[in-house]
Amino acid sequence: MRLREIEPSRPILYMDMDGVQCDFFGAWAALHRKQRYKEIGDKAQRELSIDDMNRRGPDWVEHFFANLPPIPEGLKMMHWLRYRKIPYTILSSPLRFNAEASIAGKRAWLKKYTPWALDGAVFLSEKANLANKDGAANILVDDYKKNINSWNAAGGTAILFRVERVEDIKKQISQLMG
Repeated sequence: MRLREIEPSRPILYMDMDGVQCDFFGAWAALHRKQRYKEIGDKAQRELSIDDMNRRGPDWVEHFFANLPPIPEGLKMMHWLRYRKIPYTILSSPLRFNAEASIAGKRAWLKKYTPWALDGAVFLSEKANLANKDGAANILVDDYKKNINSWNAAGGTAILFRVERVEDIKKQISQLMG
Protein backbone atom coordinates (compact mmCIF):
# COMPACT_ATOMS: atom_id res chain seq x y z
CA MET A 1 0.00 0.00 0.00
CA ARG A 2 1.39 3.36 -1.04
CA LEU A 3 1.23 6.25 1.38
CA ARG A 4 -0.58 9.22 0.03
CA GLU A 5 1.62 12.27 -0.21
CA ILE A 6 0.56 15.10 2.00
CA GLU A 7 -0.17 18.16 -0.06
CA PRO A 8 1.28 21.38 1.31
CA SER A 9 -1.26 23.95 2.39
CA ARG A 10 -2.07 26.70 -0.06
CA PRO A 11 -0.78 30.06 1.01
CA ILE A 12 -3.22 32.67 2.23
CA LEU A 13 -3.03 36.06 0.55
CA TYR A 14 -3.41 38.89 3.05
CA MET A 15 -4.15 42.41 1.84
CA ASP A 16 -3.45 45.44 4.03
CA MET A 17 -5.91 48.34 4.18
CA ASP A 18 -4.13 51.55 5.30
CA GLY A 19 -1.75 52.61 2.56
CA VAL A 20 -2.97 49.95 0.12
CA GLN A 21 -6.74 50.39 -0.15
CA CYS A 22 -7.38 53.55 1.84
CA ASP A 23 -5.26 56.62 2.42
CA PHE A 24 -4.73 56.76 6.19
CA PHE A 25 -1.45 58.60 5.76
CA GLY A 26 -2.90 61.30 3.52
CA ALA A 27 -5.83 61.82 5.89
CA TRP A 28 -3.47 61.93 8.87
CA ALA A 29 -1.31 64.55 7.14
CA ALA A 30 -4.39 66.59 6.18
CA LEU A 31 -5.48 66.57 9.82
CA HIS A 32 -2.29 68.57 10.50
CA ARG A 33 -2.59 70.65 7.31
CA LYS A 34 0.46 68.92 5.84
CA GLN A 35 1.07 67.37 2.43
CA ARG A 36 2.77 64.22 3.77
CA TYR A 37 2.51 62.48 7.13
CA LYS A 38 6.28 62.73 7.69
CA GLU A 39 5.86 66.51 7.76
CA ILE A 40 3.90 66.09 11.01
CA GLY A 41 7.31 65.84 12.66
CA ASP A 42 9.79 63.30 13.91
CA LYS A 43 8.78 59.93 15.30
CA ALA A 44 8.06 61.36 18.77
CA GLN A 45 5.82 64.09 17.32
CA ARG A 46 3.96 61.56 15.21
CA GLU A 47 3.40 59.42 18.32
CA LEU A 48 1.96 62.49 20.06
CA SER A 49 -0.32 62.95 17.07
CA ILE A 50 -1.62 59.38 17.45
CA ASP A 51 -2.20 60.10 21.16
CA ASP A 52 -4.16 63.22 20.13
CA MET A 53 -6.30 61.11 17.78
CA ASN A 54 -7.10 58.76 20.64
CA ARG A 55 -7.97 61.63 23.01
CA ARG A 56 -10.62 62.79 20.54
CA GLY A 57 -12.60 59.73 21.57
CA PRO A 58 -13.91 56.52 20.05
CA ASP A 59 -16.66 58.17 17.99
CA TRP A 60 -14.13 60.45 16.32
CA VAL A 61 -11.71 57.56 15.69
CA GLU A 62 -14.45 55.40 14.16
CA HIS A 63 -15.59 58.27 11.91
CA PHE A 64 -12.01 59.01 10.85
CA PHE A 65 -11.37 55.43 9.72
CA ALA A 66 -14.80 54.97 8.14
CA ASN A 67 -14.25 58.02 5.97
CA LEU A 68 -10.68 57.52 4.78
CA PRO A 69 -10.29 58.31 1.09
CA PRO A 70 -9.79 55.28 -1.12
CA ILE A 71 -6.56 54.69 -3.02
CA PRO A 72 -7.86 54.12 -6.57
CA GLU A 73 -5.00 51.78 -7.59
CA GLY A 74 -5.49 49.69 -4.46
CA LEU A 75 -9.24 49.43 -5.02
CA LYS A 76 -8.65 48.42 -8.64
CA MET A 77 -6.39 45.66 -7.36
CA MET A 78 -9.12 44.43 -4.97
CA HIS A 79 -11.57 44.31 -7.89
CA TRP A 80 -8.96 42.51 -9.99
CA LEU A 81 -8.52 39.88 -7.25
CA ARG A 82 -12.27 39.40 -7.07
CA TYR A 83 -12.63 39.17 -10.86
CA ARG A 84 -9.77 36.65 -11.08
CA LYS A 85 -11.30 34.69 -8.16
CA ILE A 86 -8.03 34.91 -6.22
CA PRO A 87 -8.96 34.39 -2.57
CA TYR A 88 -7.62 36.89 -0.08
CA THR A 89 -8.17 38.09 3.46
CA ILE A 90 -7.98 41.64 4.75
CA LEU A 91 -5.24 42.04 7.38
CA SER A 92 -5.11 45.47 8.97
CA SER A 93 -3.60 46.89 12.14
CA PRO A 94 -5.98 48.64 14.52
CA LEU A 95 -5.11 52.03 15.98
CA ARG A 96 -3.09 51.66 19.16
CA PHE A 97 -5.08 52.38 22.34
CA ASN A 98 -8.38 52.64 20.44
CA ALA A 99 -8.57 49.34 18.63
CA GLU A 100 -12.33 48.75 18.86
CA ALA A 101 -13.28 52.14 17.41
CA SER A 102 -10.72 51.92 14.60
CA ILE A 103 -11.86 48.38 13.73
CA ALA A 104 -15.49 49.54 13.64
CA GLY A 105 -14.46 52.35 11.28
CA LYS A 106 -12.42 50.00 9.10
CA ARG A 107 -15.35 47.59 8.89
CA ALA A 108 -17.61 50.48 7.82
CA TRP A 109 -15.03 51.45 5.18
CA LEU A 110 -14.87 47.89 3.84
CA LYS A 111 -18.67 47.66 3.77
CA LYS A 112 -18.76 50.80 1.63
CA TYR A 113 -15.92 50.02 -0.81
CA THR A 114 -15.32 46.25 -0.85
CA PRO A 115 -18.26 44.60 0.96
CA TRP A 116 -17.30 41.15 -0.36
CA ALA A 117 -14.01 41.41 1.60
CA LEU A 118 -15.56 42.19 4.97
CA ASP A 119 -16.22 38.61 6.07
CA GLY A 120 -13.13 37.09 7.60
CA ALA A 121 -11.21 40.38 7.85
CA VAL A 122 -8.47 40.18 10.48
CA PHE A 123 -7.40 43.15 12.60
CA LEU A 124 -4.08 42.45 14.24
CA SER A 125 -1.07 44.58 15.16
CA GLU A 126 1.48 41.77 14.98
CA LYS A 127 0.86 40.74 11.38
CA ALA A 128 3.94 38.51 11.21
CA ASN A 129 2.16 36.01 13.47
CA LEU A 130 0.26 34.93 10.34
CA ALA A 131 3.25 34.74 7.99
CA ASN A 132 3.73 31.00 8.18
CA LYS A 133 0.83 28.89 9.32
CA ASP A 134 0.21 25.19 8.81
CA GLY A 135 3.32 24.83 6.67
CA ALA A 136 2.36 27.47 4.14
CA ALA A 137 4.40 30.60 3.55
CA ASN A 138 1.54 33.07 3.46
CA ILE A 139 1.64 36.22 1.34
CA LEU A 140 1.22 39.79 2.53
CA VAL A 141 0.73 42.89 0.38
CA ASP A 142 1.54 45.89 2.58
CA ASP A 143 2.95 49.39 2.19
CA TYR A 144 4.88 49.48 5.46
CA LYS A 145 8.48 48.25 5.23
CA LYS A 146 8.54 47.23 8.90
CA ASN A 147 5.64 44.82 8.24
CA ILE A 148 7.33 43.56 5.07
CA ASN A 149 10.59 42.83 6.91
CA SER A 150 8.96 41.12 9.91
CA TRP A 151 6.69 39.05 7.62
CA ASN A 152 9.64 37.82 5.57
CA ALA A 153 11.66 37.11 8.73
CA ALA A 154 8.78 34.97 10.04
CA GLY A 155 8.88 32.78 6.93
CA GLY A 156 6.21 34.42 4.79
CA THR A 157 6.40 36.13 1.43
CA ALA A 158 5.77 39.88 1.50
CA ILE A 159 5.16 42.24 -1.38
CA LEU A 160 5.74 45.95 -0.90
CA PHE A 161 2.79 47.95 -2.23
CA ARG A 162 3.43 51.10 -4.24
CA VAL A 163 0.78 52.59 -6.52
CA GLU A 164 3.21 52.79 -9.41
CA ARG A 165 3.95 49.04 -9.09
CA VAL A 166 0.39 47.65 -9.16
CA GLU A 167 0.84 45.77 -12.45
CA ASP A 168 4.04 44.13 -11.15
CA ILE A 169 2.28 43.25 -7.89
CA LYS A 170 -0.56 41.59 -9.80
CA LYS A 171 1.99 39.48 -11.70
CA GLN A 172 3.69 38.45 -8.45
CA ILE A 173 0.37 37.52 -6.87
CA SER A 174 -0.62 35.49 -9.93
CA GLN A 175 2.66 33.57 -9.81
CA LEU A 176 2.55 32.98 -6.05
CA MET A 177 -1.11 31.98 -5.92
CA GLY A 178 -0.96 29.80 -9.03
